[in-house]
Amino acid sequence: MAMATLEAKAAYPSNMPGSLALTTEAVARMMRQWNYREGSGLGAQRQGIIAHVEPVVLPRPNAGIGHDDTPHDNGLQNTPPVAEDEWSRRWRNLSRALSLERECFDKTITLLHSLELQGDGSPETAGTLAAVVESAKVFDRERTPGTWKASLPPATIRYLAEEVITPRRAADAREWEPVWDPNCQHWLRPWTPLVGHLPDSLYDTVASKVIAHADHHGIVSSLKKYLHPMQWDAFAGRHILPRLARQLRELRITPPKQMDCSFSTVMGWAPLVHAQDMVTILEAEFFDRWEEALLHWLRSTRPSLGEAVAWCAGWRNEFTPELLADERVRARLEAGAGMVDRETQGLNSLVG
Repeated sequence: MAMATLEAKAAYPSNMPGSLALTTEAVARMMRQWNYREGSGLGAQRQGIIAHVEPVVLPRPNAGIGHDDTPHDNGLQNTPPVAEDEWSRRWRNLSRALSLERECFDKTITLLHSLELQGDGSPETAGTLAAVVESAKVFDRERTPGTWKASLPPATIRYLAEEVITPRRAADAREWEPVWDPNCQHWLRPWTPLVGHLPDSLYDTVASKVIAHADHHGIVSSLKKYLHPMQWDAFAGRHILPRLARQLRELRITPPKQMDCSFSTVMGWAPLVHAQDMVTILEAEFFDRWEEALLHWLRSTRPSLGEAVAWCAGWRNEFTPELLADERVRARLEAGAGMVDRETQGLNSLVG
């Protein structure tokens, strides 16, 4: 009885890996004949595995053996850019436009009152003030951008633009310091619902001050909102596009880790210019050198499949959604993915 108890205590648990109870009687008998010890592995040193081989569900259905989703420290973006959905963009723009109209109304009232306090007793100023005060009724009901301006008499709008706001903006433009007011919040922005874009007469004054801070994204980008599209295209063609081209020309592409972050800087400026102009610069200054660096890396270092995938995907994530929508950009990225596919024999296309 004591011996049976000891044997029971020494018996290997039947539900543990390596137990002969988990197989058939015939297999168990054969294993005992070969001196197999339950709970140990196969091999001369009993070094084999005893646990079952567990299946692994890969995140990509068509990924094969060797696929690795571990993030690679390659100095590039790990996630693709997220484009704002159209509904959110329209709602945001609508809210801003309506809020700006109310701000313009308030500042117009304040400016007209200040003119009267300074001794302007002209009937034109008094009539304009009365018309603007009367227009406040539109803010008590639902409205769309432009409703307030449309409620003002044409003569009132003309007097405000020519005799009140333009002289005020001219004086403010001469005193404007971009570093202290990069978004033109206090002198240019509030008047746009009434007078629109910056007049040609003030362009040189404003542009010269912005050029002095041409590397300041906040200052330069704010100017785009206040210039006529033709004015902005001329400014961008002279002061933005050449600088972006130079930065791409001087960019050092260094797989497996991108140390030069100039490309991210360029992409930060890309929304300020036409996408087709940006693509032209990319084709002239970037893509050929990018493909050359990629091919040299693939052939000289032979990186792992996962590392090569992450490198190409990381570069793709650096591009803005607007540029990724361009067929020429997608074609060049697909060419890079195809290069990796050929060199690593089996890489799936990275650009869908």
